[in-house]
Amino acid sequence: MKNYDIKYNGVKNRIYITFKDSLKTPEAKEYLEELKPIINKAKPNFTVCLDVSSDPVHSKEVDAIFNEGRQAMLKKGIKGVGTIMSKSSLAKMQLKRTLKDLKNNIFANKAEAEDYLDSL
Repeated sequence: MKNYDIKYNGVKNRIYITFKDSLKTPEAKEYLEELKPIINKAKPNFTVCLDVSSDPVHSKEVDAIFNEGRQAMLKKGIKGVGTIMSKSSLAKMQLKRTLKDLKNNIFANKAEAEDYLDSL
């Protein structure tokens, strides 16, 4: 069972990413290989709804792999990210640092994140 889930909604031009737990390096590589074609399918000015409410904290090695996905999103033309997370200060610090270039905003629930992304 994967510790992540990725879906694309073509009507909203939105990628949905959910992390259920922290990823180890092999699974992070699988995630990236699954993410790339979804980014390619998205149209420019797409948005991302990122659910990290389970508070995963990833290693520096895994974050380096994730960076390739973030760069692909920037290149494709991401409009913004709505991140759903709990109150873990460590996870929040990591997200603010790693997603600062992606116009990320943090929300307590999916409805708030969706409202924000719909307003972009």
